[in-house]
Amino acid sequence: MTTELVELRDGARIEVVLTGRDRDVVLIPSAQRGAADFERLVADLLTAGHGSVAINPRGVGRSSPVERPATLRSLADDVAEVANATIDGPAHLVGHALGNVVARATAAWRPDVARSVTLLACGGHDLSAAPPSDEILRHFARCHDASLPREQRLESLGVVFFAPGNDPSSWLSGWWPASDVREVFDSTDPTEWWTAGDVDVLIIQPMDDPLCLPGTGHALRAAMGTRARVVEVAGCSHAILPEQPAAVASAVVAFLQDQEVTT
Repeated sequence: MTTELVELRDGARIEVVLTGRDRDVVLIPSAQRGAADFERLVADLLTAGHGSVAINPRGVGRSSPVERPATLRSLADDVAEVANATIDGPAHLVGHALGNVVARATAAWRPDVARSVTLLACGGHDLSAAPPSDEILRHFARCHDASLPREQRLESLGVVFFAPGNDPSSWLSGWWPASDVREVFDSTDPTEWWTAGDVDVLIIQPMDDPLCLPGTGHALRAAMGTRARVVEVAGCSHAILPEQPAAVASAVVAFLQDQEVTT
């Protein structure tokens, strides 16, 4: 495992975590989070024979600051440039939460770099019809506010990101507020990207997610037809990666194995 900086055409740099020699997976994290969230999945992918590139988006780690106003197309271009610089051929794109939107946009607008797409906590394309509640937004703002008492932040993490009974303390750290790019939703038409181009798609659906309800993933699968599949994962919410790491890895590895057979 090595950490490198990929220089983009506009002069910005994106920090990436490279694992394995035969890299074919690109990992895109959730809003205001970084590559470290994929640590367990990276290890499981490597055991299954898949090297990976985990991205620290702009504003995270040693990556360049976010260029404002950010657009979804610019985020997709960043992913495409990273993929072209670090992987030989099209990549399997894995996106968590906001990363699921970026993965789909990349597959739609930069199909040359996308071999398949995996969505963890699928949503974001339906915000106009199903916006987050005021309560969820209030708790979301508290999750990364390090000035608040630990107990308040744990409460909010439990409301927004973790299913009842799961320990949210692992997400007290790892936040990068300067990387917040939620403004991209104000300047994008979901019909341009929400079905991820024409690649195969795996939707890993948390069953206790207040931000991306279970019906969201199934509706997306219905819209995509036979190229999409849904795997439901119980006992997890929007965070999913630290909550059910074994279930996530099992689903992703099985999907990638199927991609090898059908290629």
